[in-house]
Amino acid sequence: MSAKRFILNETSYHGHGAIKEIVTEVKSRGFAKALVVTDADLVKFGVVAKVTDLLDAAGCAYEIYDKVKANPSVAVVEGGVAAFQQAGADYMIAIGGGSPQDTAKAIGIIINNPEFADVVSLEGLAPTKNKCVPVIAVATTAGTAAETTINYVITDEANRRKFVCVDPHDIPVVAVVDPDMMSSMPKGLTAATGMDALTTPSKATPPLPLGSLPTPSTLKP
Repeated sequence: MSAKRFILNETSYHGHGAIKEIVTEVKSRGFAKALVVTDADLVKFGVVAKVTDLLDAAGCAYEIYDKVKANPSVAVVEGGVAAFQQAGADYMIAIGGGSPQDTAKAIGIIINNPEFADVVSLEGLAPTKNKCVPVIAVATTAGTAAETTINYVITDEANRRKFVCVDPHDIPVVAVVDPDMMSSMPKGLTAATGMDALTTPSKATPPLPLGSLPTPSTLKP
């Protein structure tokens, strides 16, 4: 039987009130300023404020990048890279489902591996050399588990396709799964993502052997 590799977050928090530990992690790790990566709807409906209110109370600096859309594009990632640099940030807090999490992973990889600034060269198992900018990943849905994986998906709008990236360097340093962050989501979305987490695909994805390159037959966008 060939060896299998499991890569997990350094730290994961689960349960009611877990978001309060974000400030603990920020201070213990000596982070100075966050780029909060999210989408405009989560800002509009007060979901992001559940985290930023904690940052404000603790005197933690941050700026918000809320340009993320469903199925984040190359342009969204490029915009996030520029926003991170302009903010003078040294870490990110990704708030949302798979799209903000995936965007933050791509931004963080490019910041520390600028040779992949075109974004599309990250497809597959890109030979990145440096770890992603630290990401604290805060889930608002139950379906993707993007806060705990090394995978992310970006949309190449120019060529009308999605591509999958698999990089051990991109995993968030902290994952926060707090049901209070999901309570304000639409009931249909909550139910759908919950069922997504509980069900098994009809064609199971086999583990990738060490050093293997992901292909469309082994990875589902």
